[in-house]
Amino acid sequence: MKKLLIVLLVLVVAAGGVGYWRGWFDFKEPETNDGKTNVTGNKDEVKAPVTRGESQAVSPAVVQFLLTSTATDFHAHRPPDPVRFRDVRVGYVVTPGGEKQYRLCGQFLPAKEAGKAEWTPFATIKTSGYEQYIGPLAAGFRQDPSVIWDNVDDLSSSLQSRLDSLR
Repeated sequence: MKKLLIVLLVLVVAAGGVGYWRGWFDFKEPETNDGKTNVTGNKDEVKAPVTRGESQAVSPAVVQFLLTSTATDFHAHRPPDPVRFRDVRVGYVVTPGGEKQYRLCGQFLPAKEAGKAEWTPFATIKTSGYEQYIGPLAAGFRQDPSVIWDNVDDLSSSLQSRLDSLR
Protein backbone atom coordinates (compact mmCIF):
# COMPACT_ATOMS: atom_id res chain seq x y z
CA MET A 1 0.00 0.00 0.00
CA LYS A 2 2.89 2.31 0.80
CA LYS A 3 4.41 1.75 -2.66
CA LEU A 4 1.06 2.58 -4.27
CA LEU A 5 0.87 5.90 -2.40
CA ILE A 6 4.43 6.75 -3.41
CA VAL A 7 3.68 5.98 -7.08
CA LEU A 8 0.50 8.06 -6.86
CA LEU A 9 2.40 10.99 -5.31
CA VAL A 10 5.08 10.81 -8.03
CA LEU A 11 2.38 10.82 -10.74
CA VAL A 12 0.63 13.84 -9.21
CA VAL A 13 3.90 15.76 -8.96
CA ALA A 14 4.81 14.83 -12.55
CA ALA A 15 1.38 15.90 -13.83
CA GLY A 16 1.73 19.18 -11.95
CA GLY A 17 5.16 19.78 -13.45
CA VAL A 18 3.94 19.07 -16.96
CA GLY A 19 0.87 21.27 -16.42
CA TYR A 20 3.02 24.16 -15.21
CA TRP A 21 5.50 23.69 -18.07
CA ARG A 22 2.66 23.57 -20.66
CA GLY A 23 1.07 26.72 -19.21
CA TRP A 24 -2.10 25.01 -17.98
CA PHE A 25 -1.80 26.91 -14.71
CA ASP A 26 0.48 29.48 -13.15
CA PHE A 27 1.48 30.69 -9.69
CA LYS A 28 1.17 34.43 -9.24
CA GLU A 29 2.09 36.67 -6.38
CA PRO A 30 -0.97 38.45 -5.04
CA GLU A 31 -1.26 42.18 -5.34
CA THR A 32 -2.41 42.32 -1.72
CA ASN A 33 -0.05 41.47 1.09
CA ASP A 34 -2.19 38.81 2.80
CA GLY A 35 0.43 36.04 2.39
CA LYS A 36 -1.59 33.91 -0.06
CA THR A 37 -0.44 32.66 -3.45
CA ASN A 38 -2.94 32.59 -6.30
CA VAL A 39 -3.04 29.65 -8.68
CA THR A 40 -4.75 30.41 -11.97
CA GLY A 41 -5.60 28.02 -14.77
CA ASN A 42 -6.01 28.48 -18.48
CA LYS A 43 -8.82 26.19 -19.62
CA ASP A 44 -8.08 27.00 -23.29
CA GLU A 45 -4.68 25.36 -22.95
CA VAL A 46 -5.95 22.09 -21.46
CA LYS A 47 -7.10 20.03 -24.42
CA ALA A 48 -6.97 16.30 -24.84
CA PRO A 49 -5.92 15.05 -28.25
CA VAL A 50 -8.89 14.42 -30.52
CA THR A 51 -9.25 10.84 -31.66
CA ARG A 52 -11.52 9.33 -34.26
CA GLY A 53 -14.11 8.27 -31.68
CA GLU A 54 -14.29 11.69 -30.04
CA SER A 55 -14.37 13.87 -33.14
CA GLN A 56 -17.24 15.94 -34.37
CA ALA A 57 -19.24 14.51 -37.22
CA VAL A 58 -18.63 15.72 -40.75
CA SER A 59 -21.94 16.48 -42.44
CA PRO A 60 -23.24 13.75 -44.78
CA ALA A 61 -23.42 16.31 -47.62
CA VAL A 62 -19.66 16.98 -47.33
CA VAL A 63 -18.91 13.24 -47.21
CA GLN A 64 -21.02 12.64 -50.33
CA PHE A 65 -19.38 15.58 -52.13
CA LEU A 66 -15.89 14.25 -51.39
CA LEU A 67 -16.79 10.68 -52.38
CA THR A 68 -18.34 11.86 -55.66
CA SER A 69 -15.44 14.22 -56.44
CA THR A 70 -12.85 11.54 -55.72
CA ALA A 71 -14.59 8.88 -57.83
CA THR A 72 -15.19 11.32 -60.68
CA ASP A 73 -11.56 12.43 -60.69
CA PHE A 74 -10.25 8.85 -60.70
CA HIS A 75 -12.66 8.01 -63.54
CA ALA A 76 -11.76 11.07 -65.63
CA HIS A 77 -7.97 11.04 -65.17
CA ARG A 78 -6.70 7.54 -65.89
CA PRO A 79 -4.16 6.09 -65.43
CA PRO A 80 -3.90 5.29 -62.63
CA ASP A 81 -6.99 3.12 -62.71
CA PRO A 82 -7.86 2.07 -59.13
CA VAL A 83 -8.81 -1.56 -58.65
CA ARG A 84 -9.45 -1.33 -54.88
CA PHE A 85 -9.46 1.19 -52.05
CA ARG A 86 -8.54 0.81 -48.39
CA ASP A 87 -8.50 2.88 -45.20
CA VAL A 88 -10.59 5.71 -46.69
CA ARG A 89 -11.63 8.26 -44.10
CA VAL A 90 -12.87 11.82 -43.88
CA GLY A 91 -11.73 14.61 -41.60
CA TYR A 92 -10.89 18.27 -41.49
CA VAL A 93 -8.33 20.82 -40.38
CA VAL A 94 -9.13 24.23 -39.02
CA THR A 95 -7.54 26.92 -41.19
CA PRO A 96 -5.86 30.01 -39.70
CA GLY A 97 -9.07 31.87 -40.62
CA GLY A 98 -11.05 29.50 -38.38
CA GLU A 99 -12.81 27.63 -41.20
CA LYS A 100 -12.92 23.86 -41.58
CA GLN A 101 -11.15 22.45 -44.62
CA TYR A 102 -12.44 18.94 -45.30
CA ARG A 103 -10.46 16.10 -46.79
CA LEU A 104 -10.96 12.49 -47.84
CA CYS A 105 -7.82 10.38 -47.59
CA GLY A 106 -7.02 6.76 -48.26
CA GLN A 107 -5.05 4.38 -50.43
CA PHE A 108 -5.79 2.73 -53.75
CA LEU A 109 -4.35 -0.24 -55.57
CA PRO A 110 -3.80 0.67 -59.23
CA ALA A 111 -4.46 -1.79 -62.03
CA LYS A 112 -1.41 -3.96 -62.50
CA GLU A 113 0.67 -2.78 -65.43
CA ALA A 114 4.19 -4.07 -65.99
CA GLY A 115 5.19 -5.45 -62.61
CA LYS A 116 3.63 -5.49 -59.18
CA ALA A 117 1.11 -2.81 -58.21
CA GLU A 118 1.61 -1.06 -54.88
CA TRP A 119 -0.85 0.74 -52.60
CA THR A 120 -0.76 4.45 -53.36
CA PRO A 121 -2.02 7.22 -51.05
CA PHE A 122 -4.53 9.79 -52.26
CA ALA A 123 -6.18 12.86 -50.75
CA THR A 124 -9.14 14.89 -52.00
CA ILE A 125 -9.45 18.35 -50.45
CA LYS A 126 -12.72 20.31 -50.52
CA THR A 127 -11.95 23.85 -51.67
CA SER A 128 -14.30 26.07 -53.67
CA GLY A 129 -14.43 22.90 -55.76
CA TYR A 130 -11.91 20.18 -54.93
CA GLU A 131 -8.26 19.26 -55.38
CA GLN A 132 -6.96 15.72 -55.60
CA TYR A 133 -3.44 14.59 -54.79
CA ILE A 134 -1.83 11.20 -55.42
CA GLY A 135 1.42 9.84 -54.05
CA PRO A 136 3.81 11.29 -51.45
CA LEU A 137 2.08 14.67 -51.25
CA ALA A 138 -1.21 12.89 -50.50
CA ALA A 139 0.52 10.93 -47.74
CA GLY A 140 1.45 14.25 -46.14
CA PHE A 141 -2.21 15.32 -46.06
CA ARG A 142 -3.12 11.99 -44.50
CA GLN A 143 -0.43 12.10 -41.82
CA ASP A 144 -1.01 15.73 -40.82
CA PRO A 145 -1.33 15.67 -37.00
CA SER A 146 -3.76 18.61 -37.01
CA VAL A 147 -6.45 16.61 -38.87
CA ILE A 148 -9.53 15.81 -36.84
CA TRP A 149 -10.81 12.53 -38.26
CA ASP A 150 -14.50 11.73 -38.29
CA ASN A 151 -15.74 8.73 -36.37
CA VAL A 152 -17.45 7.06 -39.34
CA ASP A 153 -16.40 3.63 -40.50
CA ASP A 154 -14.00 3.04 -43.35
CA LEU A 155 -15.45 4.60 -46.51
CA SER A 156 -13.57 2.30 -48.93
CA SER A 157 -16.65 0.36 -50.05
CA SER A 158 -18.65 3.57 -50.57
CA LEU A 159 -15.89 5.04 -52.74
CA GLN A 160 -15.51 1.77 -54.66
CA SER A 161 -19.26 1.66 -55.35
CA ARG A 162 -19.23 5.27 -56.49
CA LEU A 163 -16.34 4.64 -58.89
CA ASP A 164 -17.88 1.39 -60.21
CA SER A 165 -21.14 3.22 -60.99
CA LEU A 166 -19.19 5.57 -63.32
CA ARG A 167 -17.56 2.77 -65.34
